[in-house]
Amino acid sequence: MLRAMSDLPDWQLRPAAEHDVPALAALYADTARSAGPWCYTPQQVNAWASFAADTAAFRDYVLGADTWVAQARADARVLGFCGVDAQGEVRSLYVASDLHRRGLGSALLRHALGVAEGRGARRFAAWATPFSKPVFERAGFVLERVVREPYQGVLFDRYRLRRD
Repeated sequence: MLRAMSDLPDWQLRPAAEHDVPALAALYADTARSAGPWCYTPQQVNAWASFAADTAAFRDYVLGADTWVAQARADARVLGFCGVDAQGEVRSLYVASDLHRRGLGSALLRHALGVAEGRGARRFAAWATPFSKPVFERAGFVLERVVREPYQGVLFDRYRLRRD
């Protein structure tokens, strides 16, 4: 059940910076470990979470897009992040595990898409997990195809979504 956003800590959005990468990697890995068992095997969860340890690739993942960070005002805790690149590809959408299903992911996605639209993007695409697919669908994305492919030697079903 989606809880009201008033249940969230008071938060603000800001662009991601180089110094955010370690905190975002930790949040990413924690999200994979906490949300992953909902839809993946233990081997898939471990493979998913391992991406956060690839420092160079993760840095590009975050800083190679226009990534926005949701941060608690009281203690500067990173609550989530979402990035959209110049081609309209949603590269990331992650929320702290204790805040799942409370509307923050939808708010982050809405903001990042709005910024991209303001910069001229009109079409958007994303790769989603079974866990995140409903967030994208609520934002008007539709399923284009399902792809089964290996990552770190483990097969995953990934959903390719688009919004025109």
